[in-house]
Amino acid sequence: MIKKLLKYDLKKMSNLLIYLYPIALAVSILTRLIKLGDSVQLVFIISQVFAGITYSIIGSILVNTFVQILVAFNQSFYKDQSYLTHTLPVEKQKLLLSKYLSALIIILTSIVVSVVSLFIVLYTKELMQGLKGLIQMAVSGFNMSGTAFILLIAGIFFAQICFLISAGFTAIVKAHTYNEKRTLKGLIWFVIYYMASMLITFTAVALALLVSGNIKSMFLEVLPANVFTIIMVTAVILYVLFAITFYFMCNRLFKKGVNVD
Repeated sequence: MIKKLLKYDLKKMSNLLIYLYPIALAVSILTRLIKLGDSVQLVFIISQVFAGITYSIIGSILVNTFVQILVAFNQSFYKDQSYLTHTLPVEKQKLLLSKYLSALIIILTSIVVSVVSLFIVLYTKELMQGLKGLIQMAVSGFNMSGTAFILLIAGIFFAQICFLISAGFTAIVKAHTYNEKRTLKGLIWFVIYYMASMLITFTAVALALLVSGNIKSMFLEVLPANVFTIIMVTAVILYVLFAITFYFMCNRLFKKGVNVD
């Protein structure tokens, strides 16, 4: 049943993105082809126009990704179509899990399409060498490879996405326990969840550095390798724990019942 729910939720969350993805890739490829003749001034100007269009489409993808996810979540559980959703012979936990997994898939797909589109438009040997140089400079004092550094940053980014999805959905469900001003209250609860999580993260990092005897290093201009590693690893662990915690909070609130508009 979860496969059917995923298929349905992915369709609802990507009803606009499904068109933006191929458009972004097509325009980026066209931009790249035009750039082949940018030694001619007119062609160069045209290539810049198409590059701007590509960046606009990518921006639209990133914005609409989160808008579509939140709208689909809200409509499925709290608007007219919620009457169908809540009459399905499926546990509430599975309904919620499907929304979480679908949102994560959509976000990761949007990021991949955006990165690939940018790569197609911007790729040059000089750019790649410059990026490699920047990465090498960034990790030069941390005693780790460039690959390990990229994987660590990607891990934090992924964990934070999971946390934001979980906190956002929890805020929506919490807001619908009220009878009025639900959008505003949802935003307020999301800010509360986010700020509380950041405060816990900062406190946990400070404690980890205190225990390891590196608390003073936190305020240095250049972080020592071990301090950087402690901060990054602690952040990844906490983001994952936050995502799990908010999922169970959301599930608990959701099981209490919903107020349909």
